[in-house]
Amino acid sequence: MNIRRRRVPIASFQAALCAAFLSVALPAAAQSSGLPQQHAWASMPASPLPMRLPIDATPDWTVQATAGDFEAVDATPVRALASDWGRYTPRDGRNVALQSARVEALAVRQGWEVAAVLHSDILIKGSRGAFDVVHAYKQRQIPADGSEFALWARETGVVWAGLRGARSWVLRPGTDPGLQLTGALTLLSVRRVQRVDASGQAQFNTGLGDGFDAQALRQDSHRQFGGYGRQGATGSGYTADLGLLWQPSAATFVNLSAVDLLSRLQVNDVSTQQNTLSSSTLSLDADGFLNYKPLLVGRNSSQRMALKLSPKWSASVGTRIAWPRADMLAGARWERIDDLDLPAVWAVLPVAPGLLLQLDGEIRFRSIGVGLKSRYGALMLRTRSLPVGQSHALGWQAAFTLPL
Repeated sequence: MNIRRRRVPIASFQAALCAAFLSVALPAAAQSSGLPQQHAWASMPASPLPMRLPIDATPDWTVQATAGDFEAVDATPVRALASDWGRYTPRDGRNVALQSARVEALAVRQGWEVAAVLHSDILIKGSRGAFDVVHAYKQRQIPADGSEFALWARETGVVWAGLRGARSWVLRPGTDPGLQLTGALTLLSVRRVQRVDASGQAQFNTGLGDGFDAQALRQDSHRQFGGYGRQGATGSGYTADLGLLWQPSAATFVNLSAVDLLSRLQVNDVSTQQNTLSSSTLSLDADGFLNYKPLLVGRNSSQRMALKLSPKWSASVGTRIAWPRADMLAGARWERIDDLDLPAVWAVLPVAPGLLLQLDGEIRFRSIGVGLKSRYGALMLRTRSLPVGQSHALGWQAAFTLPL
């Protein structure tokens, strides 16, 4: 049975979602005893990208497990990225597709942390012309006569697993305490790496003929181009994080974080393909003779691939706001990966003793996250619109904590 759904504008959906949750949360907050007596920074919503926060100084061991995934695409809905791009709505200028996923199991005690982690990061960015050409290809269309495209695109993807050690130090005693520095070092195994770089020009003209001049580089540790490279090649490396938390008062905090600040990865025997595509197949040599060049020139090889993880920068600020019968937390966050900025605003309200409602509004892709958090765990779901199959941003985060 096909059920026709009425489309809801994004702004209307977001406003309605916030209003609905606030209408439920505010009366409950009035009856609640307020925010739990814990660090203010520990109550803020989980961010789409990983963030380095202080480690609890609990005297006993605590076991934690966290997992999350955030996917966002400018040009198409997230779940349509691998299909025919029937719903194509690109941005003018640069377009981006992003995925950041992670699973972590960790144990903490007295400011120390040991963890086993699995991370996956994929970032695709390109010019409007590059995305338009891909759309025409997926739709089996011929671009309009006279069309010209400036082609530029880059894709990088890394999947890695590792063991992490981290430590928090109190630099200045004070309120809760006043200033803390956190450092982390992860020894990792690269499970998969892939990279695509493409650039050039293309024009479509029935009178003068189609013209194109493009170069492309592809590297993938899980493929073999022309039999070169080792399929399933793996590598090793390391990455380091830093975080700085300042609490000028018990009600206010500022956290600065740099994840993958310093990193180095190396994978041997990566299959590599280099192609040059040009419609200029004729040229004159010094003696005036015509030289014919092939339309496509390619080269396959096996290469050692050295790379760095893209640093994830973030700055967060939050403060407690006194209400007549309860307190709430409100704040703002800025994240950056490569040259992509993800600003956000967030709020945390008590809905029952020991239970918090988290609201997070990410501005770049216009997604809203709604979650619940207690002493023993947290769950947040994120989307830009409903139904989720048409959303350009989707995400979720889950956490579990067990004191021993």
